[in-house]
Amino acid sequence: MAAPVFFLVPGDPETPTGGFVYDRHAVRGLAGAGRLGGVLRVDGPFPETDPDTLARAAAALAGVPDGAVLVVDGLAYAPLVEVVRPHAGRLTPVALVHHPLGDETGLDAATRTRWLRDEVDALRLARRIVTTSRTTARRLAELGVDPVRVVAVPPGVDGPVDLSFRAPPAPGAALRLLTVATLIPRKGQDLLVEALSRLSDRAWTLDLVGDARHPAYARTVEARIAALGLGDRITLHGAVRHAELDRFWRAADLFVLPSRHEGWGIAYVEAVRWGLPVIGTDAGAIPEAVPEGAGVLVPAGDADALAAALARLLDDRAEYRRLAAGAVAAAATLRRWSDTARDFTAAVTEGL
Repeated sequence: MAAPVFFLVPGDPETPTGGFVYDRHAVRGLAGAGRLGGVLRVDGPFPETDPDTLARAAAALAGVPDGAVLVVDGLAYAPLVEVVRPHAGRLTPVALVHHPLGDETGLDAATRTRWLRDEVDALRLARRIVTTSRTTARRLAELGVDPVRVVAVPPGVDGPVDLSFRAPPAPGAALRLLTVATLIPRKGQDLLVEALSRLSDRAWTLDLVGDARHPAYARTVEARIAALGLGDRITLHGAVRHAELDRFWRAADLFVLPSRHEGWGIAYVEAVRWGLPVIGTDAGAIPEAVPEGAGVLVPAGDADALAAALARLLDDRAEYRRLAAGAVAAAATLRRWSDTARDFTAAVTEGL
């Protein structure tokens, strides 16, 4: 009988972020293949941890039967490795790495070094490591992780959307910009507000959709919008349920997300699925995620370059239409979640 696969997630599996979306599709793929043993939810202050979190994780792992494969999401893998280690002889540990924890934006040098060191040390225990991009796989190799144990399984998107409703905005009409991302420093909403403040003479509006996961940062962004007098043009919508996002995708003309780092960038690909041209950055795996001809990538952290890219599409509607056509064409060729689910199941079961 094939070994069951148990999947440990760091918190609520329904959390509306790209990493948890990936986890949910991976779990569904395992269930569909008849390989899912169960989902282990461990709440805690990840990626840091505390004694209560460690105790909850230990209790969860005690119930996993001998011979099972144990997949641990990367946000929890290194923090919980000392809880996983005593079970390594009877279970097959697999790590899912979205991006190295030490590559998160805003860390001081000591924390960054510690997280990178601890994660690389922890990954030595994993029999296999699944990354969500080839970029992250290469990054782990740079950090000294054996590439033989690493398999890249990129995310996908849902089925195709009927894009017949897409039409270029009327000449002179305001472009409706959209950002879908958790409000944390890594996503760069502050840079976008700064860039747009230089383009107040152009016709645009912006919808910022995303959970205020970092309250202090969210307050900073909101205060900056007010200070720059952009409150009538930029709307903060907060967290929106996945089913409710469709109206934002449908209403938008251009997707903008100046992330400082991404282990993939599900929102960029979802924008292309909806036929939206993209303005992003060259950070992390974003160039791998955004199809050629469907977007413009600027240097990460460069508000001047971001403002210039926005100005070009606001001013040159022929260029905007070219990228919009590229996005619609690329939408038909996107990798689907069913592909990801199949490949993930193979990655955590075959040869282990």
